[in-house]
Amino acid sequence: MEFTGELSHSTEKQVEVCDRFLTSPERLKALQDTGLMDSPTEIAFDRLANLAARILKVPLTIVSFVSDKKQFFKAGHGLPAPYDVIREVPIDGSICRYTLQGEPIISNDASTDPLLKFHPATKPWGIGAFIALPIMTDDGHSIGAFCAVDSKARVWSEDDIEVMRELTASIMTEINLRSQIEKLKSERVMRETFVAALTHDLRTPLAASKLGAQLLIRSNPESGQVKKTAERITENIDRADYMIQDLLDVSQLNIGEKIPLDIVECNLIKLINRSLEDFKALYADRFDLIAEEDICGHWDESAIRRIVDNLASNAIKYGSKDSPIKIIVKKLENNVQIHIHNEGTPINEADQSHIFEPFHRSVSAAQGNQKGWGLGLALVRGLVEGHGGKISLESSLEKGTTFIITIPVDSRNISK
Repeated sequence: MEFTGELSHSTEKQVEVCDRFLTSPERLKALQDTGLMDSPTEIAFDRLANLAARILKVPLTIVSFVSDKKQFFKAGHGLPAPYDVIREVPIDGSICRYTLQGEPIISNDASTDPLLKFHPATKPWGIGAFIALPIMTDDGHSIGAFCAVDSKARVWSEDDIEVMRELTASIMTEINLRSQIEKLKSERVMRETFVAALTHDLRTPLAASKLGAQLLIRSNPESGQVKKTAERITENIDRADYMIQDLLDVSQLNIGEKIPLDIVECNLIKLINRSLEDFKALYADRFDLIAEEDICGHWDESAIRRIVDNLASNAIKYGSKDSPIKIIVKKLENNVQIHIHNEGTPINEADQSHIFEPFHRSVSAAQGNQKGWGLGLALVRGLVEGHGGKISLESSLEKGTTFIITIPVDSRNISK
């Protein structure tokens, strides 16, 4: 930086300290982590710049972030051309860089200020009086400044300075909240990735155990007790495998990935009947399927069965044991609708808005005797949306509970 005159000893010290902070790797990393350098304008910052200009009655206010190469204008009121478009100045033209040690610049008269009177940007910007308060991160790094400029010398009142401090605090709160949100997102992705890896690894010993049980049956074909025990082992391994698959799929959904689907041409009514056969063996005539004879389309057969299995299972668990469970299938032009309805205690309104979230269990489910992880409905929603469809819920004491699934007749292009 080349000043237009000789600086005092104390001002030179201030400049030297700020220059060290300017190139500090830790500070630059903190600035980079905000994602605010060279970012588009945002109303959250524009409002604060406009508010400061209105309260202080000044022509120019700027929210700036300072790298080692330039001062970037994130928001501004009254920025002159061409800075209202390019929104930056080279670092040698920056005044706000001299707040990087964490101290403000408050000048009633730039022409007599030991720093500003020799700064090359003071006259071109028409600075008469100047306030710049440092913008600090939670971990103590100064990454920029919020400044107010008057074209004439003036005495900044205590109220003026307090307003700027409060508005600067609002900027720092906004930045630090964003930082915390990003950390939480990163932690969530890390956690979900770990869960996905863990569930994947758990399936290997399960597969080995299942193979062992099958070999046990083959090696003792005459022993009814061995066969019965081995079949029970196999059934429980299958059940654990299904639960792990659900957890794996929900983990994929949570980190923004889609569940892979294998779309083929199939008969929806036959798929639903196949799912209901297993339930009918245990629950007799509780299911009533109302549908056209054939509705064919392109879907993932396994996914459709998992959707029906989950919703039918919930209807059995939480519905009235004395009322039938109705499954109504309709074809609506390019879509198909599946309604799964049961009578019984309704899902309360507070739970309905969260019912499809992973690990959420309704109050009635949590207080009841039925065990669960709260994954089923999250999985159902993911599978439905993977087909390009949507799922909704209607639940009341008078009408019972109905889950309504709407999916396209042809999901081939949507699932890719």
